Amino acid sequence: MEMQLVRHSLCAFIILFFAGTGFAERSSDDSELRSLQQQVTGLRQTLKDANDRHSAEIKMLHEETELLKQNQAAAVSGPQASPLYGIPQSFNPDISAIGDVLFHAGRNDQNVERDQFQFRELELAFGNAVDPYGRADFFVAIEEEDGEWSVDLEEGYFTFDTLPYDLKARAGKFYSAIGKANQFHTHNMPWVDKPNVIRDFFGEEGMSEAGAELSWLVPNPWDNYMELIVQVQNNSNQASFAGDQSNDLMYVTRLKSFFEIDNDSTLEVGGSFAAGANASTGGGHRTNLEGLDLTYKWRPAQQGLYKSVTLMNELLFSQKEQGTEDTVDSHGLYSSLEYQFSRRWSVFGRYDYSQFPDDSKSHENACSAGLTFRQSEYCFWRVQYRHTEARGGSTTDNSRDELFLQLDFGIGPHRAHPY
Repeated sequence: MEMQLVRHSLCAFIILFFAGTGFAERSSDDSELRSLQQQVTGLRQTLKDANDRHSAEIKMLHEETELLKQNQAAAVSGPQASPLYGIPQSFNPDISAIGDVLFHAGRNDQNVERDQFQFRELELAFGNAVDPYGRADFFVAIEEEDGEWSVDLEEGYFTFDTLPYDLKARAGKFYSAIGKANQFHTHNMPWVDKPNVIRDFFGEEGMSEAGAELSWLVPNPWDNYMELIVQVQNNSNQASFAGDQSNDLMYVTRLKSFFEIDNDSTLEVGGSFAAGANASTGGGHRTNLEGLDLTYKWRPAQQGLYKSVTLMNELLFSQKEQGTEDTVDSHGLYSSLEYQFSRRWSVFGRYDYSQFPDDSKSHENACSAGLTFRQSEYCFWRVQYRHTEARGGSTTDNSRDELFLQLDFGIGPHRAHPY
């Protein structure tokens, strides 16, 4: 009986042991499952919080970006800006003011020229996009002439920038595309003065007339830059055309091409032609002008800020009908060499030869030399010496020696100048 009780007790213990073990295992599994479920729930909440936070940050950044765009548009356009063809137009154009001060000391054979200071020119430049199709530019010169100040529109034109087939057009008043030096503004020139041939053929200020222009980038088998320019302008130039008696048009054509010789050297070659009526007695007379120009530039890639060479040559021919059967054939040229030997300093020399459109028996020879110091991008000093000899024909033989000291300075944005 006692042994039987022990066996029953032992069996009960074994049953209870295995039952307790299984319960413990089930209890442990349930605890781990609940723990995993809690961790997953926590991760889901963390991801949701992060997503909400990122959404809020993106929304805030978007609002700040829109606010910056509105502030920028308001700053550029101003309170009077109005939409034009879907694009806001700014009524605040780019404005530049460039002053040119000159000291001139000179003597001729009669020793009658005076030494004097001169505020030679104040150029005001205005430019801006008008609409999506083009921009407007104006260049106003304020100058002193014989003790009196005058205001003259050097150039003022609208440029059509969006024409098809690589075409561009201008309408207004602009310099005639005869060679290179005629198109220089005062502050663009590499010398103090324009070459004699430009002054003798076109006048002191060069030839700038009202008209229209069409230019075309010409395709060519060499894949070089080649531009054809055709201009139709008033023939009111006093020196070569009809001047105050202008009642006709002048036609100008220019073809130029640009070549890259190597990584350091470039060459531009151009040819020009102009034709129009002149003011010779009797009427019905015309003037033809032809020009050739060559510009070579050397600027080493490793020292481009410190060293460069520019060689410019230009030759002009004129056939001006006068009287019944007379035609005056005249010509002129200049050759200029400029050497930049440091970042701010350069020296130059120029030779001029020029006959006169009305008198081919008279001519001028001139030699110039000078030094330029570029104080900054917006200011430079220049000193130039020029010796001129006038000979032959109706011109009284004489020689002149002149010394120039130039200060040129500007404020406002400067546009890139042509090559």
